[in-house]
Amino acid sequence: MTRSEVYKNHPEIYDFIFKVVETEDANDFIKSIWKQFVRNKDISIKQINGVRNTMLYFEKKQKSVELKEKHSDDKPRGLFVGKLRKRYDMTLKYISCRPTSRGYYILQFIDKDNNYLMCFSNTDRIETEEQERKLGMGDCFTCRATVIRHTVNDFEPTNKFKQTVINRIKYNKYLGNKKNV
Repeated sequence: MTRSEVYKNHPEIYDFIFKVVETEDANDFIKSIWKQFVRNKDISIKQINGVRNTMLYFEKKQKSVELKEKHSDDKPRGLFVGKLRKRYDMTLKYISCRPTSRGYYILQFIDKDNNYLMCFSNTDRIETEEQERKLGMGDCFTCRATVIRHTVNDFEPTNKFKQTVINRIKYNKYLGNKKNV
């Protein structure tokens, strides 16, 4: 598809490329499409679809920025647990686990007061004196851990919460599964 055909059949794509190419937000893909326009080279349907996907990405990014601005003054919910560099006995409920690209896991928990805690681990399992087990949503256990950091998780601007990062976890006893407690 030539430049004039894109302009005629897909004006929103042409306008988007024209606006973005001169900004710092322009990625290499958009710059390469613009160079093809300038040199009067044909653009494929796959490239047009790629530009559409880029447009959706920019739209999502803009909405995210607007949400962060709108909710910038929102107070995070919850409380921090403990004092930094102190070791505590805790009863926690497992809520989620996400693997990282580096082969580690991010484990998230809540305590009995619904305060959020998280840790980085090299496994998604816990090992107590009685057994080793893979954690499932709602599994409860006792442990001893060190508080290393207090942060505010604002990844979702409408759901900010205080979060305590723990490490050196020694799992003591598996208590069972309490999904709705």
